[in-house]
Amino acid sequence: MKDVRNKVAFVTGAASGIGLGMASAFLEAGMKVVLSDVRRDVLEQAAEGLAAHGGRFHLIAVDVTDRSAMASAAAQTQQVFGKLHVLCNNAGVGSRTSIEDAPYEEWDWVLGVNVGGIINGIRSFLPLIRAHGEGGQIVNTASIGGLLPVPPPLGIYSASKFAVRGISDSLRLALAHSGVGVSVLCPGLVRSALAENTAGLSPVAAAGSEEVVAMQSAALAAGMDPLEVGRRVVEGIRRNDAYILTHGEFKQELREVFDEILAAFPDDEGDPVRAQIEQGRRDVVAAMKLALKDRG
Repeated sequence: MKDVRNKVAFVTGAASGIGLGMASAFLEAGMKVVLSDVRRDVLEQAAEGLAAHGGRFHLIAVDVTDRSAMASAAAQTQQVFGKLHVLCNNAGVGSRTSIEDAPYEEWDWVLGVNVGGIINGIRSFLPLIRAHGEGGQIVNTASIGGLLPVPPPLGIYSASKFAVRGISDSLRLALAHSGVGVSVLCPGLVRSALAENTAGLSPVAAAGSEEVVAMQSAALAAGMDPLEVGRRVVEGIRRNDAYILTHGEFKQELREVFDEILAAFPDDEGDPVRAQIEQGRRDVVAAMKLALKDRG
């Protein structure tokens, strides 16, 4: 979707951080935006900084884990702006307990927001994008933690972001012939209130959480400007990029991880019968990728 001007975007987790950065960049590029977040008061505070774009944005308070509320948000988006072209499934939370000790409640909560929220977004909003036939884009926010393992206490968070990557890769192929592109955003450190928001919303009381929040907040304070991330997302949408990678400092580390995976394969060429079956799968994927390339 090379021309984004006057197109409509719906962004979850848009009251701060990456979500607000994307919303701001979209408005800057001449788009119309629905900003959504679970916290109405913070959403209204964010809107004060967007006053110059009055009439081009709309606010909806919604919990991405609430399927009926997401369906209502989709209907409201259509009512306000008529069409939807870009869906940004961005709302997310961190984890606070080391993965080997985390209770079920924390697993359910983090996966419910970070993975379930994206599923709900796809189910509620993708039909709106497909309905008008003008094409569009879905941007799912993962993390560099969806490409690289991360240390405690972010294990559950990382697991959820690996899942976001898998959903995005598969959905991109599924929609290859539809005119709707799919990108997965994998940023590193970005200035945001993720640590504080996680602590404030988490249903689990984590031991030593104050120290963890302070440490994570200090790291995030040194992160990239969210508006810069948003601008890179705009360019990724225009190019229909499969991956939107924003932080160059991870390139060598990723190369080492991929090299380690390749080195783990056995030396033999595998079973020829299985190889023939897998070639059929590869041919299907190649045809889908060709359709994506033709879209440009």
